[in-house]
Amino acid sequence: MNRRPATTELVKRVLRDSYLNLIVDRYTLAEDASEGGKASVTVELHHAHEPDHTMTLEGEGVGAIDALYHALHQHYVREYPSLETLLFTGFSVKGQMETGKGNHGADAEAAVGLVVSNSEGHAFEFEASGRSLVATALRVVVMATEWFINSERAFITVYRALRDARERGRVDLVNDYTAQLAELVNTTSYSAVTERIKNEVL
Repeated sequence: MNRRPATTELVKRVLRDSYLNLIVDRYTLAEDASEGGKASVTVELHHAHEPDHTMTLEGEGVGAIDALYHALHQHYVREYPSLETLLFTGFSVKGQMETGKGNHGADAEAAVGLVVSNSEGHAFEFEASGRSLVATALRVVVMATEWFINSERAFITVYRALRDARERGRVDLVNDYTAQLAELVNTTSYSAVTERIKNEVL
């Protein structure tokens, strides 16, 4: 399992205020609970840096998680094609029963974990806790999606900075940006753009 904290700091440093940080405001879920039934989800989100600007996404799938990922995928995949190559490889739910406040423990927090692998087979784990199981699961899916979007954007941003440094003969910056690309390369997933950069630089 790959550790994300150090890379997250690099990505945030590269993207600054353009770092995508989506907040789930509310959602509605309709699901056919019969075997093989479909679910549809409508979710309202906003960017942490733009609290007054909300967007509404809709998706369908087999359950809430699949439906939400379809909604996010449809919205972002054209701009960030690496989303096409992601694979959900692990999912876990654990009741944190000691956090319950009621007499029956039904209000205890649930810890939700999601493992996503990129096209290189590198696995990344995303976790969140909350008293609503569905809301927490949706939040984890958003966390995973925005992580790979930010990774792809940072990878391309650093490459452009590297190309500029080369043109200006800034050897010091070339070394710094090359090292950053080497760190980011494990977090990105396949797309035509990122693959071309890897072949050219790394």
